[in-house]
Amino acid sequence: MSLTRSSGPEQRWQEVLRRVAIALKGRDVGVCEADARGRMHLLAASSAGDLGSVAVDEVEATLRELGELRATGPSPRLWVAGRLKPQHWCVTPVCSALPQPPPAGVERRSPERLTLELGGVCIGLIEAPGREATASGAAGPQALLASIAEQVPALLWTTDAALRVTSRSGSGPKSLELLPSRVVGASLLEQYDQGELPAESVDVHRQALAGKSVSYQIRLADRYYDARVKPLRNDGGAIVGVVGLAVDVSDRERALVQARRSQRELEDFVEHTPVGMRWTGPDGTILRANQAELEMLGYRSEEYVGKNVAAFHVDAEVAADTLRRLRAGEALPNVETRLRRRDGSICYGLVSASARFDGGEFVHARCLTRDITERKVAELALAQFKAMVESAEDAVVGKTVDGIITSWNPAATRLYGYAAEEVIGKPITLLAPPDRVDQVRGILERVQRGERGEREETTRVRKDGTHVEVALAVSPILDPHGQVIGATSIAHDITERKRVEQQLLHAALHDALTDLPNRAYLVERVTQAQARGRRDPDYRFAVLFIDSDKFKAVNDNLGHAAGDRLLTEFAGRLRTCVRPGDVVARLGGDEFAVLLEDIVGPADAEHAARRIQDALAAPVSFEGREIVATVSVGVALSRPGYTESQDLLHDADLAMYHAKQQGGARFRVFDVIMRESAQARASMEADLRNALERQELRLVFHPIVELHTGRVHGFEALLRWHHPQRGVIPPLEFVPLAEETGLILPIGTWVIAEACRHGRRWEDAFPAAGPLRISVNVSAKQLEREGLVDEVRAALEEAGLAPSRLILEITESMLMKNVDSSTALLQQLRALGVELHMDDFGTGYSSLGQLPHLPIQGIKIHHMFIHRMGGRRTDLEIVRSVVELARTLGLGVIAEGVDTVAQRERLIGLGCEFGQGSLFSEPLEPAAASRFLAVPPGHDALSSQPA
Repeated sequence: MSLTRSSGPEQRWQEVLRRVAIALKGRDVGVCEADARGRMHLLAASSAGDLGSVAVDEVEATLRELGELRATGPSPRLWVAGRLKPQHWCVTPVCSALPQPPPAGVERRSPERLTLELGGVCIGLIEAPGREATASGAAGPQALLASIAEQVPALLWTTDAALRVTSRSGSGPKSLELLPSRVVGASLLEQYDQGELPAESVDVHRQALAGKSVSYQIRLADRYYDARVKPLRNDGGAIVGVVGLAVDVSDRERALVQARRSQRELEDFVEHTPVGMRWTGPDGTILRANQAELEMLGYRSEEYVGKNVAAFHVDAEVAADTLRRLRAGEALPNVETRLRRRDGSICYGLVSASARFDGGEFVHARCLTRDITERKVAELALAQFKAMVESAEDAVVGKTVDGIITSWNPAATRLYGYAAEEVIGKPITLLAPPDRVDQVRGILERVQRGERGEREETTRVRKDGTHVEVALAVSPILDPHGQVIGATSIAHDITERKRVEQQLLHAALHDALTDLPNRAYLVERVTQAQARGRRDPDYRFAVLFIDSDKFKAVNDNLGHAAGDRLLTEFAGRLRTCVRPGDVVARLGGDEFAVLLEDIVGPADAEHAARRIQDALAAPVSFEGREIVATVSVGVALSRPGYTESQDLLHDADLAMYHAKQQGGARFRVFDVIMRESAQARASMEADLRNALERQELRLVFHPIVELHTGRVHGFEALLRWHHPQRGVIPPLEFVPLAEETGLILPIGTWVIAEACRHGRRWEDAFPAAGPLRISVNVSAKQLEREGLVDEVRAALEEAGLAPSRLILEITESMLMKNVDSSTALLQQLRALGVELHMDDFGTGYSSLGQLPHLPIQGIKIHHMFIHRMGGRRTDLEIVRSVVELARTLGLGVIAEGVDTVAQRERLIGLGCEFGQGSLFSEPLEPAAASRFLAVPPGHDALSSQPA
């Protein structure tokens, strides 16, 4: 036996116990529970502040005497106990169904017991079904009258005709205490006169003297008497007095008053109990409903009572089945149903019902309904949540605050490989790799503090021992009071995403063709090396910038597949030239770089550069051919002055550029002079970009004359740059820069247009000079540009110059670089009507076999052959052969660099028609060229003003 204060459903019993206590005139009432050993525990009492008011020991002893507390077999768990007298208890089990009626004619229950039984039913409906106790088996309707005492005190008296008491006798031990005024010799009339007797008593006695038998009730103070008087006759039948009988029914009257009071209290209890109650007729018509029933559904009494109960059921078949079962005499405990409220919402109810029969006829059904909407909604929400968890793609694992696994969804099985029964009850560290166990403990410590963990990416171990990458979120589970009672973790498999990320990261930091690290990776490593150098003054490193000398030729002549083969071979060889800690990277195109870590000094870097050059100089096989390609290497050594990694790479690039300028196939170590040269070159490039807009570029014209007559045949347009600070800059200083930067394209377009305008102007100004030709040099970049033909056509149309007056000069080496594409472009220009000449003939790589197939109209002999004609017989024969070849192919010949009369005479003797050189004129400004045209043939041309 023990006293227990509960904070669960027992708190909701308090109102029921309070009302039961009121109905029992303040007597102590409580709810007790029997455990598995038959020991009683007090759960709640009507005196909420004093659980000791219910003597559990006495209740337990009472039940044991009655044999209700059995060691084996089922017995009620909950009991309602009320103290009726000192050490006298009335005990009834808690159940959720109304008591069954007793056999006809037998009344076993006092009003006190009926009150306790109804309280037990109410508590049974409030309590969860799992804790309900079964009924004791006693049955019968509510008893409304108190039990009749086993001994009834009574008084018999007689009077004479004057209403004076003549005799008195009693049958009970307490009869002497009854009607003390009815003593022998006492006069009723005198007592009436003295106000000691009511008029009714005198009146009924007079009626008895008149021959009537009269029953009446006497009330004196707090005593009640059922009395009857009738005439007292003598042997002759004459009325000689009155005989009266009075029975003390005070106990009965008090019991009736109490019964009526209990009935009212019971009515009040039914009306105000928190459990809905209704009575329905045989056809389902609602006969009565208490306030809780009406409030539960939101109806007024007139809207509810008198209607068929089926009208309020969402599922009509449930209402019909309930009524059918009740008619069959079945008691229905805890039937779930759905009722429709007045506002249209759904109310979930738990109904217990039984029927009352009279003579086998169904009188009415009594139904008690408990609103379980909140519980049902919570159950539905829980079921939905459980379904969501069960069907979730992510692993959802529940655990205690100590990390013991309590729940495990199917996704967790798929992710980790364990079935639920294999892990529930085991520590969550089961899933952590050895190096992540401390991380798990840290997560649990944060959960115990109520902290919600941030989503983090980590590694877990599957059942088969393999690792799986997961994105993990852990949240605490709180009870209604905010206390942490566990934790939930949600894990999403990110193994594939991590693999893809690694691939993307590798792709972002590595070259797709060679799988070498790329520029971004190299820059990061150089930055790390610089940071290490700042920490360690003795640390040295170097960057080598490597570029193939003839990669473009390989691509152009053998195709991109050969170029790719060369690059991948370079990558493989470079890997063998460095130590494990060094970095080999491809920067793009044919450019590679090497980071040499932890070197002693410049000698280490130079030795590595030679090793790399030797390794890459070996031939590369491709489709049965061998590709030989050398490289130029630039070396930049670490020093304190470098703050950015890009500065070091830039200086290595500058050193490589200088190696290329010196012929390639070599390495150079960076020095400051290289940077100054690069800065000057960058300054020139910046100025050159604005030269066209500032009109700093101009053309001069070198006359081409007929060697025999000296008549002007045409002019070669030559480009000059009039720099505002540096003066006139010759083409050899800026044209290669323009070629390299691509600025030659807009410059070349301007040169063609400007030359055409001057040609047209001279044609109009000097018609006697005959048809003048304007020769313009075309660069390799222009030949590679698809729009060259359109540019030439536009320049001719804008100037109004006939296409036959324009000659485009293309060097031999450019023409022979790609014979097929060059021939196609030249044919388009030829179709336009423009003349095409091969410039610098004899210095390139042309094959005489290709010459007849090129759509050219003339060739220009390089000036070095002209200059050496008088000194070497071989050069004279070369010029002779060229002239004879041109004559045979029908091509015109122009000799460059004719500076002496002897050279002119030899060329005329060889049959060469045209020439240009200082013998005739230096390149002329446009105005000087006009004056040159005005000089008649045969005059001294050397008097003209040179440019």
